[in-house]
Amino acid sequence: MKKEQTEIKTLVNNNRMSTQELLQLISSKIEDGYCEFKIEACGQHNIGGSSWAKEKGKELKFYITNPGQRVGAMALSGTEIYVEGSAPADVGWLNSGAKITVNGDCGDTAGHCAASGKIYVSGRVGTRSGALMKRDPKFEPPELWVLKNTGSFSFEFMGGGIAVICGIDCEDSESVLGYRSCVGMVGGTIFVRGNIADIADCVQVINPDEKDIEFLKSGLSDFLKSINRIDLYERLTDFSLWHKIIPLPENLKEDKISVKEFRSNSWINGGIFGDFINDDFEVFPMPATGDGRVHIPVYDKTDCIKCKICENNCPQTALSVSDEGCVLNFDLCIGCGICEAVCPKNCWKIISNRKEIS
Repeated sequence: MKKEQTEIKTLVNNNRMSTQELLQLISSKIEDGYCEFKIEACGQHNIGGSSWAKEKGKELKFYITNPGQRVGAMALSGTEIYVEGSAPADVGWLNSGAKITVNGDCGDTAGHCAASGKIYVSGRVGTRSGALMKRDPKFEPPELWVLKNTGSFSFEFMGGGIAVICGIDCEDSESVLGYRSCVGMVGGTIFVRGNIADIADCVQVINPDEKDIEFLKSGLSDFLKSINRIDLYERLTDFSLWHKIIPLPENLKEDKISVKEFRSNSWINGGIFGDFINDDFEVFPMPATGDGRVHIPVYDKTDCIKCKICENNCPQTALSVSDEGCVLNFDLCIGCGICEAVCPKNCWKIISNRKEIS
């Protein structure tokens, strides 16, 4: 029977495992079929991030103590992370679908750039937490739930997602969101229980409506169960103390303009380099093919063994291998460099195409 649980101790006889060693060990264990990890960390970074189970349909679970920065950074859907105790900065940085629970406080920038998934914190989060949260309509919006309060500059440039700041034990605080919150916020929703002060003028504070209250009732139940504080449910469902923060309507412009219109009418007359070049305002797609590539591959067939590894790994199917060697379709190639990375004979070399696109 294949094992699915493993325990990792990163400090043995006063010898500390490095972050690289730990992440490589986790990766090899996943490859062996393990799905559940109990990790006694010693400040190692990036635990629980960007991995997926070897067997389709299986979930990865991490139980962690004493982690370093970026717990759950870029963690994917199908990953669940539980931290016993507090965690330093960047918890859930670029979270991409994982459920991350921290049974303690988080350092600065918790949930920074989160794009999906849920982050549950049973204490406080630090400065600039929730900054640059965003939402891809293809996926469920990211959520950040905090039992107490945030540090200053929270939710800067927030573009999407949902944050819930419960304000427990912060009733006497001048601002549950710290100072200079919501600067540059253009999307998303923040629910706050408690006092708010020194909030940016690009947002409005309104009362939650019936739909919001239903969301909070359901979400609070899941959140409080996850952090073992269901005893607070009745206290937190007094919605007379809650506020809803959203961007001002004038900051939610639906009309989109082209790069040419922006540079011609809204930016600098003639463009920022208007005194030096005649800009045609055309923009290459990203990623670009053909002449628009930032890099281009150059092929030397001298040592080519026609193994087709480059052909099989090209994400654009831009390569084909014949008896004469490799043939590259420049109209499909994006200059990603994978051919150079996988070639066992170093037949491919990636060079800059900057002169061509400048």
